[in-house]
Amino acid sequence: MTKTVYSDISGDMPDKAQHFFAAANTYDGFVSFFSEIFDTETLNKLIVLKGGPGVGKSTIMKNVAKAAIERGFSPVCYHCSSDPSSLDGVLVKELSFAVIDGTAPHTFEPKFAGAKGKILNLGEAWDTRLLEESKDKICSLSGIKENCYERAYLLFAAAENVIKEEMSISALCVNYEKIRRASDKFASKHFKNASHHTKIRHIVTSACSKSGKVRFFTPEESALHNYFVKDVKKTADVFFKLLYENALGRVPEMCVGVHELNPDRINCLYFPTLSLSVSVYEDEYCAGLEKAGKEYKIINLGRFFDLALYRKSRAKYRFAEKCEKSLMKEAFSELKTAGEIHAELEKIYGEATDYEKITLYENKLIKELFR
Repeated sequence: MTKTVYSDISGDMPDKAQHFFAAANTYDGFVSFFSEIFDTETLNKLIVLKGGPGVGKSTIMKNVAKAAIERGFSPVCYHCSSDPSSLDGVLVKELSFAVIDGTAPHTFEPKFAGAKGKILNLGEAWDTRLLEESKDKICSLSGIKENCYERAYLLFAAAENVIKEEMSISALCVNYEKIRRASDKFASKHFKNASHHTKIRHIVTSACSKSGKVRFFTPEESALHNYFVKDVKKTADVFFKLLYENALGRVPEMCVGVHELNPDRINCLYFPTLSLSVSVYEDEYCAGLEKAGKEYKIINLGRFFDLALYRKSRAKYRFAEKCEKSLMKEAFSELKTAGEIHAELEKIYGEATDYEKITLYENKLIKELFR
């Protein structure tokens, strides 16, 4: 059901880039963070790619990222939450530009079109006659794909309700006073008691995708100091919210990692100016750190959890846990089917696309961005 993905998610992906998601498939449907990440007020240039599936948008963005690395820059790659091997956007902070996919479901229009924003219509490379001949199949496949997403979101919503039941059971077993003291102790050690206006940025490091749950470890790889929170019966959100409150006004900047299923929950806090990351423990990644000889510390929430109280409700919790796993499995199956249908659509559009033209567009764009 789950799959951990590191920065080398595919063979053609720049491994020297940072990796995040720009959107999420949640219990409340598709949630986009495009307007926050690709802020047209602060960027000098925003290129919005338009065109159907398989036209080459993701390939162009990957090649822009590679071109940035070859020139000594550090691009940030934003992956598609449904298909993490594909890109939704690439941001080069040093040159203050971004290239993004502006098609549904994250339809995006440049705010200052012509001045700072530009639309690159890759649909100009289509043989529209071929697409018109396939219109019935395109419409049919698109409808089936949309239904898959609708079912997936309904299943995610059901799973979220079950998770709330699990959290309500766990809430009765947590010593909130002790967990608050632990948060206060951590804050007093790492956060200065200075007055700051804390700048909040949202980051998405994990996603519900066609491959299951996928996670990037960009904050952990960027930080010199890593803490991993060992969750016990879904109590991690309590600690993260307390730590978030403790950090407000005491750090200049805080990156809040949103939970892949519910953006109102937190699964990571990253403090760039302190080079400090606090995130949910993941055994495989931590084992890799140990092998590499990199130090990290554990915050074990089991210290604040009363197992004697939990035993009274253990049967209820286990039943809810089984329901959650079953619902998530079915939701991931729907996303996988949607991905297979999307691949069929990509094939149809690919056969109608003049890729020599796409290459010309790409070369011209890269020359323009890095001149």
